[in-house]
Amino acid sequence: MLVIVASYTDPIEAQIARGLLAAEGIEVHLGDEHSALANWEWRLAIGGVKLRVPEEQAMHARRVLQALDDGAYALEDETVPVVPGTELRAPYRESRSSRLAWAALMLLGIPLPWRRRHDSDEVARPF
Repeated sequence: MLVIVASYTDPIEAQIARGLLAAEGIEVHLGDEHSALANWEWRLAIGGVKLRVPEEQAMHARRVLQALDDGAYALEDETVPVVPGTELRAPYRESRSSRLAWAALMLLGIPLPWRRRHDSDEVARPF
C-alpha cells in the first residue's frame, strides 16, 4: 500500500525529491504530476504533486526529505561571487546567450511606434 509522505506545489521540486528518494533506494510514485504541469492554476486545488512510497519505507523517506529540507544535500560553491555589501552569495548566471535573450525580449517586447490622435486632430462631427 502506498502512502503520501510529501506534497509539493512545484512539480520540479517534486521531481528533485523523487530523484533523491530513488537514489536512496526508495520506490517512489508521483501523483497528480501531469495535472499540475498542464493546469498550473489547479495546483493548490488538487493538493499539489504528491510523493507516494510503500508504507514500510515511509519513515525512511520522511527522514531523507527532512534532511533535504535541513540542507544536508546542499553544495558549497566557492566560485560564486559575494553580493556586495552582504554575506550572501549570488549565483552567476550572466552569459553571452543570456544577454542576447534579454536584448531580444526587450526589442521584441516594445510595440512599434505609431502616431496617436490628439484632441486637436479630431474633426468636429455634426450630431
